[in-house]
Amino acid sequence: MFKSVMTVPGPSTKPVQPAKAANPQAKLKGGPGSGNWRQRLRLASGLTLFTFCLSHFLNHALGIISVEAMDKASIWHYWVWRSPLGETVLLTAALTHVTLALWRTSRRRTFKIPRWEFCQLVLGLYIPWTLIPHVSATMGLAKEFGFSPTYDQMLTILWPDKAFQQGLLLVVVWTHAMIGLHFWLRLYPLYHRLKYAAVTFAVALPVLALWGFVEGARRLQLKRDVKLRVTDEQFDWLYGFADNFRAVVYGLVLISLGVVLVRYLSRRFARGISVTYPGGLKIRAAPGPTLLEISRMKDIPHAAVCGGRARCSTCRVKVLEGAEHLAAPDAPEAAVLSRIAAGENVRLACQIRPKHHISVQPLVPVKAGAGSSEHLGDAYHWGVEQEVVVMFVDLRNFTKITESQLAYDVVHLLNNYLDQSSAAIRAEGGFVDKFIGDGIMAIFGMDVDAKTGARQALNACRRIEAVMKSLEAEKSPQFRDPIRLGIGLHMGPAILGRIGAAGTGGKRSGLTALGDVVNTASRLESENKAHNSFLAVSRTVIDAAGAEIPGAETAEITLRGKERPLQIFTMTSLDTLFVPDGKNLPGT
Repeated sequence: MFKSVMTVPGPSTKPVQPAKAANPQAKLKGGPGSGNWRQRLRLASGLTLFTFCLSHFLNHALGIISVEAMDKASIWHYWVWRSPLGETVLLTAALTHVTLALWRTSRRRTFKIPRWEFCQLVLGLYIPWTLIPHVSATMGLAKEFGFSPTYDQMLTILWPDKAFQQGLLLVVVWTHAMIGLHFWLRLYPLYHRLKYAAVTFAVALPVLALWGFVEGARRLQLKRDVKLRVTDEQFDWLYGFADNFRAVVYGLVLISLGVVLVRYLSRRFARGISVTYPGGLKIRAAPGPTLLEISRMKDIPHAAVCGGRARCSTCRVKVLEGAEHLAAPDAPEAAVLSRIAAGENVRLACQIRPKHHISVQPLVPVKAGAGSSEHLGDAYHWGVEQEVVVMFVDLRNFTKITESQLAYDVVHLLNNYLDQSSAAIRAEGGFVDKFIGDGIMAIFGMDVDAKTGARQALNACRRIEAVMKSLEAEKSPQFRDPIRLGIGLHMGPAILGRIGAAGTGGKRSGLTALGDVVNTASRLESENKAHNSFLAVSRTVIDAAGAEIPGAETAEITLRGKERPLQIFTMTSLDTLFVPDGKNLPGT
């Protein structure tokens, strides 16, 4: 998985960093320029249809004001979408989106897919049933008989008998679009920062559109002076045309599903291959499906943020055996592998189609116990990439303190320090990774969000300062030098895994963290020597926690291999440290 290993010297440890081990969602490019040409075309056509629906539903919302407002706005709506260019773009987008959706459906080897994909698929299959009569009325009657689909005409036709059906269509179309947009946009950090605004928009717009639709229809009904300009013969033509159109579309749907069925039956009699997963789990499968589809068919947890579209890289695996029999990566897969600096034999499970026996190790597993065996339920068995806060604690001048002391006194002091400090870490929700001589490495934020993890780590620092003061007050007279501790804190993406799990005979080994964040935290702990401080913490931690540290000394350090300097804060005492929702009384 990694290209190289480097270390940053620390006072008492040399943590290992996997080079370029990025967060699985970092630097993702999920826009129209990502994926193969079919994926880009499907996304572009979907965005075109969404733009049409957005303007159409906003037009509906004006019914809250008046039907006249709806009609005035529809002039601009139709000016764009009913012009020769606009109509060509809209029809081309619709035809392209439906065709590619049917093609993608026919390519499936299994319908064991995530709930969101299944929901989007079912909604997409329902949409044509109600949409075809609506399109036939607004476009078909206009083309065939010169009918003008103004709001007074359309609302009178639909209200009240077809109002529920039309409202359901609006909700289904909007939900289908929102699912697609969410699983595209979630690859962007900006989207996560605006998620509450996005949720508000996603809920508010269909509510306003339905409100406007109902209000406009009720007002027209009260007037009772709208004359329909559609004859019975034209309605007969409309229903016949819609039925034929439905038959064609759903005939193509059945053909797509039939192709899936034929593939499934052919696999039942095809030569099987074996796929081996970590822990010795071996399954049999027929060649043809992608590795991601095989995992889903066999109920094996496998991460895939983008739904298997070669955008996010979270389904990546290291091919341990059988890599020579796989086809070379195509352009979209090669681009993703290059972006994440993938090591030798790392491939995307959504793109490779094994035809021979293969052994793989998923690199970004699902954090859930969905597997039937114990190690499949343990996400850390394979490694999890997650943003955490790493803490290093070190006993200053330990060698000098213990010179000419009895072994009993030295061990007693060391055990007191390690026991009380580790208890302080655990009391704030931290995980003690390891003891390294007179040092401690701890991790915060494994089971909570990054903000909470940062606050827990800072509160743990306050507890450890109290431990230091207690040790100094209680030390034996023979220890002449003061008891001083140093702490380094940094936050960033790390790989959390059970290193050495392969040699434990199926038993769980110790959990540890790997990555640049570990090296940086170790370096910050050593910075306490230069600044004669108790705590050295990066701005990343302070900003994430929303903490205030008045009186802290600021500095910038340049880490080996980094171009940009890192801003840090150093403090000799935490009396002025303020952590929101934390323990802000000195000495607590």
